[in-house]
Amino acid sequence: GYTLRDTYNGNYTEDPTNWDALATDSGTNGGVLCNTYDGLLIYDVENVQQPGLATSYVVSDDGLTYTFHLRQGVPWVDSQGREVAKVQADDFVAGMQHVMDAKGGLDWLVDGLIVNAAEYANGEITDFSQVGVKAVDEFTLEYTLTKPVPYFTTMLSFLTFAPMCR
Repeated sequence: GYTLRDTYNGNYTEDPTNWDALATDSGTNGGVLCNTYDGLLIYDVENVQQPGLATSYVVSDDGLTYTFHLRQGVPWVDSQGREVAKVQADDFVAGMQHVMDAKGGLDWLVDGLIVNAAEYANGEITDFSQVGVKAVDEFTLEYTLTKPVPYFTTMLSFLTFAPMCR
């Protein structure tokens, strides 16, 4: 019953001021930018969460570790449509580190949620490898939480969890 088109018409009241999805908490910027990338999980036209860049995920028994298995062969493309790299687990690590380093206002979303995220953002820890976002291998990504968060997967569509081509 749906007609899908190749174009998207958005109604925005002002132009975006920042095209860095990981360094803005502006609603205007976010409204445009969230339509320019796929996340680990995405919502379909009926608002049901589906696999995006992740093909599957597993949650540990204690609810603290989420392990995502990524789709292989997904290209990063530049503004001219040229492939520059393939999406890898480390791109999500790079994205989260950029969120923390850019201080664009998104880091509060993972404060107290991801292990050592607040400590890194506050400068108490300077080694990002101590933060609970790890590339286990080329196509396996792991988030370690400070406490069980049953709604964690719903947060994965937020700009905060966007990948960044390293």
